[in-house]
Amino acid sequence: MSRYFITGGTGFIGRALVRKLLKRPDTEEIILLTRGDIQSKPTVFDGLDRIKYWKGDITEVPFPVNHKITHLIHGATDANDLLQPDRHYYYYTIVEGTRRVLEWAGHLRVPNILFLSSGVAAFRDTVYGRAKRQSEFLGEHYKLPMKIARIFSVVGEEMPLNGQYAIGKFVGSALKTGRVEVYGGKAVRSYLHVDDCAAWLEAIIDRGEPHVPYEVGGEDAIYIRDLATLVGSLLDVPVVEIEGPDKSSIYVPRALETQIALNVKQTVSTSESIRRVQAYYAKNGY
Repeated sequence: MSRYFITGGTGFIGRALVRKLLKRPDTEEIILLTRGDIQSKPTVFDGLDRIKYWKGDITEVPFPVNHKITHLIHGATDANDLLQPDRHYYYYTIVEGTRRVLEWAGHLRVPNILFLSSGVAAFRDTVYGRAKRQSEFLGEHYKLPMKIARIFSVVGEEMPLNGQYAIGKFVGSALKTGRVEVYGGKAVRSYLHVDDCAAWLEAIIDRGEPHVPYEVGGEDAIYIRDLATLVGSLLDVPVVEIEGPDKSSIYVPRALETQIALNVKQTVSTSESIRRVQAYYAKNGY
């Protein structure tokens, strides 16, 4: 039987992964680390006997010592470093949180560890990217069999529409203002539906090799300008181009390598993902 300890399990990607793990017949218990009041978090886990909560902040919480943990999944991070007033403390919380949870896992001899890293670790020299790269190295430092998922842009029904992903901002703008606004649009992105993301993470848990950074993301690259046009077309709203900074960056994973290595695939298209997000917020309000 499998007993999971998950940090970041109440977030957007974390919830999809927990739902996936709950479908496994060998899942006996899932312990979710949470910083705040459980009742204030919108989850689908309330009332499930196999879900337990462990309250505390990753940088100081005392971890359980009398539990038999078969899987550790560490994904707790606020990904938008631009909103952090203290960049040095932000870096510290990511790296120190990872160090503490891995040190604990080493003491318990947890046999299966998955670290949810980011594509930013390889693509961008930001505070967030540097912290994620350093966190990846800690698995080798502690000589633990840590598997690494570098997650790129993810889309799905529960995604925040004011987050860092352009696709969410476009859908949010369409629902709130009746139009899509795009600044420039030369940047290139790709998107993976959160359910596919969870399936890929499950495959890394089961079949991944330690210390190999698997890139998790969509296979279909698209210009941001074309993405805005696609959202406008699907949601039947006009697209307004606004002059502004237009950085022609490319943030697209080597998805085919991961698909071949793990025998996974993308099952939900970008268009279908947009339709699902729109339908979710049309039903639940925005």
